[in-house]
Amino acid sequence: MENDVILSLQDLSFGYNNQMVLENVNLDIKIGEFIGIVGLNGSGKSTLLKLILGVNKPSVGRIVKQDNVKIGYVNQTTITEEGGFPATIFEIVSLGLKKKPFSRLNKTDKDLVLKTLELFNLKQFKNKSMSTLSGGQAQKVKIAKVVVSNPDIIVLDEPTSGIDAESEEMLLEMINHLHAMKKTIIFVSHNPENLKDCNKIYKVIDKGVELYA
Repeated sequence: MENDVILSLQDLSFGYNNQMVLENVNLDIKIGEFIGIVGLNGSGKSTLLKLILGVNKPSVGRIVKQDNVKIGYVNQTTITEEGGFPATIFEIVSLGLKKKPFSRLNKTDKDLVLKTLELFNLKQFKNKSMSTLSGGQAQKVKIAKVVVSNPDIIVLDEPTSGIDAESEEMLLEMINHLHAMKKTIIFVSHNPENLKDCNKIYKVIDKGVELYA
């Protein structure tokens, strides 16, 4: 694997109950790249992400990562994983630090959360609940929760799903800002227009992954 390749899928195949979903996939993602992934529903996008995240293991082939690579994942639902638990935006984002349950944050942790909220223009909402935010703002909170732990790769699964056009534009601008900060980003979307700023776009089709643009 080349020094600038952070994640490599090599001759990868995967199936469920002997039914192949992906076959012979080869894909290299370099440090700092902004990668887009498109495909129809049921094409295998979610399966590809689960393999990248390590949720599923390849049936054939392998996934090679640089040492100690940390991947942050933002799922596609707009409903927060906290399941309605009464928490402030500050508390939700701080969960991304993955401290022990009920442990107190030290000053360094608190400063990091505040800095991340400021990065996402969310600091003024730190004492609010998710229910008071717009769909776009809620998605930014979910991304901030991932970014606060400083992952090497950020995986975004349909982050603009279910939000209005203005919120979508705001969110895309924030994602581009993360890329400008040299973050490696994998952005899954059904809408190729949302991926126009990506370095490369791959399409999941016919059980494979091919360069789209």
